[in-house]
Amino acid sequence: MMLELNKITLSFIGTKDSFKILDGVSFSVEKGKITALIGSNGSGKTTLFNVISGFQKEYSGNVIFGGIPISTLSPSQIAQKGIGRLFQGKLLFQDLTLLDNMKLASNDCSGESPFAYFINKKRIDKREREKEKQAVDILNRLFGMDNKYVKMIHRMGAEFSYGEQRLISLARLLMGNYTLLLLDEPTSGVNPVLINSIQQIIRRIVSDGKTTVLLIEHNMPFVGNIADRCVYLSDGRIQHQGTPKEVLDNQVVKNSYLGIV
Repeated sequence: MMLELNKITLSFIGTKDSFKILDGVSFSVEKGKITALIGSNGSGKTTLFNVISGFQKEYSGNVIFGGIPISTLSPSQIAQKGIGRLFQGKLLFQDLTLLDNMKLASNDCSGESPFAYFINKKRIDKREREKEKQAVDILNRLFGMDNKYVKMIHRMGAEFSYGEQRLISLARLLMGNYTLLLLDEPTSGVNPVLINSIQQIIRRIVSDGKTTVLLIEHNMPFVGNIADRCVYLSDGRIQHQGTPKEVLDNQVVKNSYLGIV
């Protein structure tokens, strides 16, 4: 398994009361597959993403990635291990070009220090050219040869629509060479035409069999079309898991989440 969550428990302690945001959450994510995490707002989905990516530390249980425990690692260390994340609502840097947005997502930061650049100008210039080629190759792979994003690669982030920025943000993740991507509501606020494009891009991302996706999503038709496996989280607990059809056809899920009696 690419990712294993074992009895993840997180409690909120207030002045008078305490309650469990996550209550013994355990499930696994298979390598090279797309797993959807669904549930109502407040069910603990984004909190679970924070646990996996290292932004939430006050919990019990274990997170195992590629057979290695990562619960004690920092967010940057977890990213270096191979976990990338698309945050809900986060878009491109508006005052940077598309190319610079892509290059900034690389896990190679060798060109960011002026002092390092002064000492290793040739090597860093070469690496910057390699990043530019990598960015173009990724855009061509995901959007097809001679696509509009390569032609607009020197346009500012602010010049792209919200939906286009979500598409580019997905592409940008590939600059980090991650093996697991956490996608928090990739279709949120995106029009139906671009939702179809997002679906195609995610499928292309996992097509090499080396990249795994765990996504949070409220768009159930999208989940049904794209996911290999589905996990239903309610009140901090895993209530049901299986194929999307098995989960979405489950009567408890229909009643409590989908509002179908």
